[in-house]
Amino acid sequence: MPPLPEKTKKPDRRQFTLMLVPHQGDRVYRRHVPIKTLKIMASVGGIIGSLLLAGFVHYQVTLQRASSEIDELATLRRVNTHQAVQIDLLAQNTSALQSDMIRLNQLDAELRRLIAQEDSSVTSRSGVTRPPAGSSKGEGGPVVKPNPVELNSLAQDLTVTAKSRLQSLQSLREILIERNARLAAAPSIWPANGTVTSRFGWRWGGSDWHPGIDIAADTGTPIYAAAEGLVTVSSWQGGYGKQVQIEHGYGVATIYAHNSENVVSVGQKVIKGQLVAYMGSTGFSTGPHVHYEVRVNGNAVDPAKFL
Repeated sequence: MPPLPEKTKKPDRRQFTLMLVPHQGDRVYRRHVPIKTLKIMASVGGIIGSLLLAGFVHYQVTLQRASSEIDELATLRRVNTHQAVQIDLLAQNTSALQSDMIRLNQLDAELRRLIAQEDSSVTSRSGVTRPPAGSSKGEGGPVVKPNPVELNSLAQDLTVTAKSRLQSLQSLREILIERNARLAAAPSIWPANGTVTSRFGWRWGGSDWHPGIDIAADTGTPIYAAAEGLVTVSSWQGGYGKQVQIEHGYGVATIYAHNSENVVSVGQKVIKGQLVAYMGSTGFSTGPHVHYEVRVNGNAVDPAKFL
């Protein structure tokens, strides 16, 4: 069976008629619009609508992005302003810290001069020679706004300087502790009130060596420790009678003899000026007095050198 012939598609010749009818008896206007033309117009309108919609969406996205960027820029400006304020404050605090460090250096040098450890002209531990304070000349220069890099560098320098100063002050502290300990151990006060009847050295025409000083007063007169230390003897000691001996450290010891009564015991710590005994005439004695000796490394020395 032979194939059927294909149907030939006829062009669409349909039309729409647009009529304009006036209210009164004027001429009626007619316009014939082919359906093909309407389809083309609809396609073009769809494309234009799609383009307009895409443009609107793009505009909204761009607007939203611009608004976000504006907000972010405003935030960055606020942060930048805050950071600028913080940098200025940090600069002020750093400047104050520098001033404090200078005062610490001056105090360190002054303390060392007072304890004869350092002269004002020697080089400091930080490696620079300290200039004298209080000069009103040689100052000036342009005012420059600080920046974080310079502040960070300055902070690092201050950290190094502060560490060095801490070590120096700790050393100075140890020196002062040692100095105070030596001062506390020095028998620098009279052990009793009374009259000196015999001094250190040869006496009675050079026939008798006296290793201390004798202070005479009434029996029961208080006797005080000439320095702080540890009681090592509090008992009868032959011709010394009732005796108290105190070790003060650094090889220094003091002896208080011929007492009527000892009021401290061996192993007891005493401070300078503390009551240790009462005056008497025990042992080889011709009357109430205290025999007071100062010994350095076991050797008797003149107590007057410490008073």
